[in-house]
Amino acid sequence: MKKAFIVLFSILILGTCVSCKTENVQDMSLFDTICTADEALEASKKGSVVVIEGMKCTAGDEIWDKFYQTVSHGKAASVLCAHYYVLDKERVTEELYEAEKDMYPMLFFDKLEYDGDMFTVTTRKSTEKEIDHGESFKYLMHYTGDAPAQADFSSYEYYVLVDDQTVTWDEIMAGVLSSHFGAWIKHRSVYQNIFD
Repeated sequence: MKKAFIVLFSILILGTCVSCKTENVQDMSLFDTICTADEALEASKKGSVVVIEGMKCTAGDEIWDKFYQTVSHGKAASVLCAHYYVLDKERVTEELYEAEKDMYPMLFFDKLEYDGDMFTVTTRKSTEKEIDHGESFKYLMHYTGDAPAQADFSSYEYYVLVDDQTVTWDEIMAGVLSSHFGAWIKHRSVYQNIFD
C-alpha cells in the first residue's frame, strides 16, 4: 500500500512539473548572439523569431499567434522578437539624417516571458552584450483599429504590455502625446503590425 502511494504521489508531482513548464515557442539562443543589425535580421528570419521591421511584422506571425494563444490560457510561455529599424531619409530632416545615419540600421531583441502571472520583457541591442533594459507587467493587451486620417497606413494591430487591463489604446496614446505631468500610462509595445 505504501509503495502504491509513493508511485501515485510521484506521478502527481511529475504531472504538476510538466504542466508548469514554460512553453518556448522557438529557440531563444539568438538573444545572446552579438552581431550587426543586418546579420541579426537575416538570422532572425532564418530562425523562428518574430520579426518586426519598422511597424510591420515580416516574419514569425504564426510563432506570435502560438505564444499569444498559450498565454491567453494562463500557461507559461516565452517568445523572441526582433525589432529592426532603418533611418528613412525621406521622413526626417537633413540635419537629423546626417547626425544619426551612422547609427542605423539597428536591431533590438525582446525576450518576452510569461510565468503564468507576470510578463517580463528583456531588451538587448544586437551589437551589444549588455541588457538594454527589462520591465515586468501584469497584462498583455491586443489592440486593433483604423489608423488616424493623417497616417500612411489603413489599420493596425498592436500587442501592448500594461498593468491595467481596462486601459484603451486611445488612452495610452493620449498619455504619450500629453504634456501634463502624470498623464503617461506605463506600457510597452512588444508586437506591431500595420496594414496598407
